[in-house]
Amino acid sequence: MRKRIILIAAIFVIALSATSQASSGIKFFKGTFAEAVAKAKKEKKQIFIDFYTEWCGPCLTMAENIFILPEVGEVYNNDFINLKIDAEKGEGKELAKKYGVRSFPTYIFINPKTQEISHRSGGNKPKEDFIADTKGALNKKLSSIYLNEKYKKGGFDREFLVSYIQFKKSSGARSEAEKLFNELIATGAKLTEPETWGLFNDCISGYDNPYLMEVSNNYEKFVSIFGKKAVDAKLKALTAYCPYEMYDKLCDFEGKELNKALREFSISNQAKDYTKSAELMDKILANDNFDKEEVIHSLTFSARISPRYTTDETPYEWIVKQVEYLRYIAYNTYNRDDAMIHFNYATGLEYLIARSIREGKEFPKHLLEAPQFGKSIYDTRPAKLKQKPKRKRK
Repeated sequence: MRKRIILIAAIFVIALSATSQASSGIKFFKGTFAEAVAKAKKEKKQIFIDFYTEWCGPCLTMAENIFILPEVGEVYNNDFINLKIDAEKGEGKELAKKYGVRSFPTYIFINPKTQEISHRSGGNKPKEDFIADTKGALNKKLSSIYLNEKYKKGGFDREFLVSYIQFKKSSGARSEAEKLFNELIATGAKLTEPETWGLFNDCISGYDNPYLMEVSNNYEKFVSIFGKKAVDAKLKALTAYCPYEMYDKLCDFEGKELNKALREFSISNQAKDYTKSAELMDKILANDNFDKEEVIHSLTFSARISPRYTTDETPYEWIVKQVEYLRYIAYNTYNRDDAMIHFNYATGLEYLIARSIREGKEFPKHLLEAPQFGKSIYDTRPAKLKQKPKRKRK
């Protein structure tokens, strides 16, 4: 009887947990737009609409990864009546036309009293930016309508420009945010100022800007202000895809040599010099000083094999190396929720087996043995996690 009670209690706890998880995140209203307007007026809230389509990848990503988060749900459920509207079905067609929706996902915040837009945003974005969108809806001076109109009129101060840059960044308009950042610098803002440095980190990417060399040429100064870790991380991010010859002009920073090595590998790979590519990557994998997560991230794109796009013109030997790299990724990645890592490895193996049979070649024996680099056992147990000691029998 006692065991039965414990079992029922356990089932109840599991069910309660599942219910709690299901109720977290944004709660979307199931009625019509007119009903949502009436509900919003009654509860004195604004309306939030996620305009999506069934074929929109970023829409699905946001729905599955951002909308479900408890911290996101807490903000949106508190101040808004939330709607998910397919812009290609039912009343969604007219509403999308009415509110000028032309890309997906588009996020529209509406004042129910006037049914006019109070704030507009969109795109696939991190939770911080998505939560920041609510500020534009709740604070008139942070709304897209106000900010865009004021910028057009001109005569604004630096404080406004900073707010406008933050809005453009959070709304996904990164190219516009970068132009505005240049404008901020032109007004006299300095990279050495904490606020400007923060915007620089958020809005400026790539090597094709004057700020990269400014930081590199004054490396010690920036390190003294913001710390080596922060400065190195920014330089590493900016130089991931810079021209190979540019690395010799840069100061030394953590991650420079790995960026340089990966860039050389990418160049030889694009030139289809597969022999050189294999030599370069083997050196990278053998270097214990390199950040393995960064190496894996780079390999994820260069080693992928797809039967739809990979042709028999690709040398068999390079396919073997790609499968080696896919195996390295699968063996040394510990995210148990990312099935694509293992799917890509399986797809690569399947393709290599088919090529071996088709071309009458023996399947590479070394792929049946322990890998040369990284973990030697195929599981998702982190390498740093030690085995539980065996208890000695008395």
